[in-house]
Amino acid sequence: MGEIFIVGCGYRKGHLTLEGAEMLCSGRRVILHTERCECADWLREKGIVFSSLDELYEQQDDFDAHARAAAEAIKQAAENEDIVYGVFDLRDLSVAELKGAHLIPGVPAEAALIAKANGMAVTVSASDWPEFQLRASCDALIREMDSRELASEVKLKLMEVYPEETVVSVRMPNGGIATTALYNLDRLKDYDHRTCAYVPGVKALDKLERYDFLHLIEIMKRLLDPDGCPWDREQTHQSLRQYMLEEAYEAGGAIDDDDPDHLYDELGDLLFQVAFHAELGRRHGEFDISDVTTAICEKMIRRHSHVFGNDQVVSTDDVNSLWMKNKMAERCENKVSDSLRDVTASMPAEMRASKVLNRASRALAYKESVEAARQDLIALAESADDEKSVGDLLLCAIALARACKIDSEVALNGAVARLIERFAKLEDEGNEAAPETAWRLVKLS
Repeated sequence: MGEIFIVGCGYRKGHLTLEGAEMLCSGRRVILHTERCECADWLREKGIVFSSLDELYEQQDDFDAHARAAAEAIKQAAENEDIVYGVFDLRDLSVAELKGAHLIPGVPAEAALIAKANGMAVTVSASDWPEFQLRASCDALIREMDSRELASEVKLKLMEVYPEETVVSVRMPNGGIATTALYNLDRLKDYDHRTCAYVPGVKALDKLERYDFLHLIEIMKRLLDPDGCPWDREQTHQSLRQYMLEEAYEAGGAIDDDDPDHLYDELGDLLFQVAFHAELGRRHGEFDISDVTTAICEKMIRRHSHVFGNDQVVSTDDVNSLWMKNKMAERCENKVSDSLRDVTASMPAEMRASKVLNRASRALAYKESVEAARQDLIALAESADDEKSVGDLLLCAIALARACKIDSEVALNGAVARLIERFAKLEDEGNEAAPETAWRLVKLS
């Protein structure tokens, strides 16, 4: 078995390093990934015989398949002799498939743009645009933007992060550097595998057009700094409690209104409360936002053991039972009553009652019939005359709602809204009935 030497040939003759040139002239068999490069011209000028893998381009459907096929061809060629494999750049996908090869790096196509980078920069291949993980505060170097169509996809992906007016520097196929606005990235004169783009990061928060979760954390830190917002700096977990609840209810209202624009706005308010508590926790040495995200991610992985583990489910009921089982296990709860006690008493009573009933029925695999719940409600209504019996009656009403597959919170809110409208109608009609009579009319109308 021969050895494999991989040379980064660069995109122009002048990009060949001394070490790379010596390896190409070493007398070993030379195979180029493609002969559509200036390295092929250099080899011809030197009288060095070589072959290429160009024919593989026509035989494969995508880049990954082509990379695997190219690597396999090099491995087969190296069975009986040493091979010098020439590629534009060592980041070529086929190189990753050739484990144990000797690597001789060359000059990357974006080398002329690297000097423009200010601080941290992310370098990505244009063909990987669906998986770009970019931040507006970081510079980005996009390489191998070999077509107008690919440039268009890259542009749209970049504009999800960077302002569309951002001035981008582009290394053109002829080696020159052009500048253009980001929105114009797919309207340049020419593109090929040597085309690279440099996008400068945007550090000023007020200059951005799109924001991500880390920007929210950054804003929160700024608000709590000594020269930030005096009101924010006075807040504690306890003082913010009411706002967390209010924002949650307002998000619920947006859901009830079926208003997506209102919903994302209210979800933002709710997310701000999460960021606020997390930053307060960090400043007091209690926890930080990574503890928050780690806790929820670990919890979701544990409880979805049918997705991330080996448990099997067939129905939604199976999922609910498995969820309860996993939840009780992680909290070391051995009895259903432990799980029921775990429902916080700080919830509104109706919400807490519904949650307790849900957990109890799931754990016991019990489904109450509508008729049985209705009969219990009638029986309790006949004797309800004190706090305990009225409480049992209310709990039974919530059980009836569950049996009917009705959200008791939504149902009660709907009833309250109807009462208000009926009362308003009575007033508009000039009804002068006694208060008790008016109330009776409202109830029965």
